[in-house]
Amino acid sequence: MSVAAATSATTEHGRNRNILPWVVLGVGLLASFVLFSFIQDAVESVARLRFERQASDARRVIDVRMHSYAGVLYGLRALFTSDHPVGRVEFHRFVESLDLKHRYPSLESVNYLTYVPASDKKRFEEAVRRDTSVDPRGYPEFEIKPPGERRGYYVIVYLEPMAGFEFAFGLDLGTNPNAVDPDALAAAVRLTRDSGQLTASGLQLRIKSRGKEYIGLAMRLAVYRNGMPVNTEEQRRAAFLGSVGAGFNVEDLMKGVLDEETVRYMRFWLYDAGSAIEPLDSSSSSEKRLLFDSNQLIQISSARPGRDDPGSVFTRVLPMEVGGRIWEVHFNAPKHAVIGGIDALLPWIMLAGGLVSSMLLFGMFYSLASSRSRAVAIANEITKDLRESEEGLRNSAEQLQALSRRLVDVQESERRQFSRELHDRVGQNLTALSISVDILKTQLPGNGNEAFRSRLDDAAALLESTSGAIENVMSELRPPMLDDYGLLPALQWYANEFSSRTGIQVSVDGDERIERMTQASEIALFRIMQEALNNVAKHAHARRVHIALERSDSQFIMSVSDDGVGLDAATTPVSRRRPGLGMVTMRERTQAVGGQFEIGAASGHGTRVVVRIPC
Repeated sequence: MSVAAATSATTEHGRNRNILPWVVLGVGLLASFVLFSFIQDAVESVARLRFERQASDARRVIDVRMHSYAGVLYGLRALFTSDHPVGRVEFHRFVESLDLKHRYPSLESVNYLTYVPASDKKRFEEAVRRDTSVDPRGYPEFEIKPPGERRGYYVIVYLEPMAGFEFAFGLDLGTNPNAVDPDALAAAVRLTRDSGQLTASGLQLRIKSRGKEYIGLAMRLAVYRNGMPVNTEEQRRAAFLGSVGAGFNVEDLMKGVLDEETVRYMRFWLYDAGSAIEPLDSSSSSEKRLLFDSNQLIQISSARPGRDDPGSVFTRVLPMEVGGRIWEVHFNAPKHAVIGGIDALLPWIMLAGGLVSSMLLFGMFYSLASSRSRAVAIANEITKDLRESEEGLRNSAEQLQALSRRLVDVQESERRQFSRELHDRVGQNLTALSISVDILKTQLPGNGNEAFRSRLDDAAALLESTSGAIENVMSELRPPMLDDYGLLPALQWYANEFSSRTGIQVSVDGDERIERMTQASEIALFRIMQEALNNVAKHAHARRVHIALERSDSQFIMSVSDDGVGLDAATTPVSRRRPGLGMVTMRERTQAVGGQFEIGAASGHGTRVVVRIPC
């Protein structure tokens, strides 16, 4: 019986050993497909973020351009609300000073529309015909068009440039039978008069001018008599003088929204989704009007088809308000074009690697189960493979560290570039605007309109506040004191700013004669200090923070200590502590410059962060 039992036990043990390789193979295959699905989803998520960022950037470009064109109309309205009457020659000179061709390339024309009561029609037409202020010949054939008697006329009387747009001179926008939707156009004119806000018609205008044909859109802004109240709709109608308008080329407006490479695979459509103020036409308000298709920007042979399979494309719809209208920008791009070849292959490479690894493990365990004599040799092979894997992991860790340093450098470069762009573009423009407002204030007569002077004061205060906000943003992005004076003054400056903002007392100690370290080290220490103070403000409940910067023979040492609640080291086991994102960021920045990062309890209570960077 004992021999039989031993034989049975041996047979059962052999069966168990024969099952093990198949179990390993099944687990390996399952893990490979799970990893494949995970990496595929991760690659697609990263590509989607890239697509959405490109879409958001394009929408922001459109928004900035429309704001700049709206600024032209507000400038024209300011011209007409001055104390001096504005004639044709003043309007002509003002528009010439704008340099539309170079500063606003998609802005085709600007105009001034005046309201003419029926009783003044004949007198108005005669006055325009005799106007020789710009053209010595006058305009002997001028008449309001279309002809006919109406209660009032909304007539385009000033137009720049005139060449190529003669068809619009004298046009009554309140009754324009040649428009695509005359009723909607007339309603838009009335809405401009009654709302006092910047309005757009939302209607495409097919324009033939100066040897080219294009699709245009128009915006208008009401002009009211100076000094009259405009708080209610009735008051605005009573004070209405006319409106300033601008027409722009939609295709030129959209050029450069996406770079040439991106526009070949990413397509976008611009729709007018209706009024943001009130519906202009109940029959059309439910339908979106297509204003632009990006296929117009590329050659027909390379144009993408209208729609793709929804499962194979990224899509996004971004709304924006323009002149009282809701515009929607629909973006569409094939996933394979956004993801790219290498990223698309990565999940398959991982799947193939997982399958190969599973088969290798299966063969290894099968060999172990079938032959004990080869166990030692296989163990040696496993040891070799593990060492190679360990070396590979070490190399991967070094590559990740190098990538981290590169990401930090790119981030700092982008911050520096963005800060410079804010200073060179926005800052200079704000300064120019402030100077212009001051000039306007000095040119007002002593007994001038106090309401207008008050508005100028409000505008100057707003400009000063905006300039201060821009300077704060530039300082947060890239403190100029860090580049100009070094780390210690930058730490002292930021400590003062932090104290003012949070009420936490921050003191900074250091030798002002300490020599400058490398730019990368100064940036790393400054960012670590920022992150440490942010952690204090969020979690420490501290009242005081002390920052010390010193140098030993071979290293720079910076410490940040607070008197807050500290680390809960007594109640939380080390194995369960999970570092937060801020702590990980500080550690990575330290390692990126070859330093050492330490965090622990401060003397007494609180937390102390110490960073050591070699000289």
